Amino acid sequence: MIPGAQRFGRAFRLRRRVDFLRIQGQGNKLHVRHFLVFVVRNPTTTQLPPPRLGVTVTRKVGNAVIRNRIKRWVREAFRRYRIELAAGLDMVWVAKRSAAQTLFAEVFADMQRVCSRPELRRGAA
Repeated sequence: MIPGAQRFGRAFRLRRRVDFLRIQGQGNKLHVRHFLVFVVRNPTTTQLPPPRLGVTVTRKVGNAVIRNRIKRWVREAFRRYRIELAAGLDMVWVAKRSAAQTLFAEVFADMQRVCSRPELRRGAA
């Protein structure tokens, strides 16, 4: 395996507020147990970028420790599943209040549910 091939680097992150707002406004909304997931394909004329992820956890969910834990778990689940996702896919995960009492296995199961959708998988048109 190539060193660093499994990292969650800059190319896989959504960093700009404009991108978050675009995806939440134009994307398809999926409901999973502890999250709302917005998904949109990023149409570009050049080579498609890798799938990207953004995570939003508001203060209503919990304190900073809980919010950061949720974000780490979503990023880790995405890192494990991103190889199966189509190129040019942008996702924003918004935590529900119930995410504060979740376990990593449940976050991983939610990611699996989203990534198993045929329209999001690599090779889908």
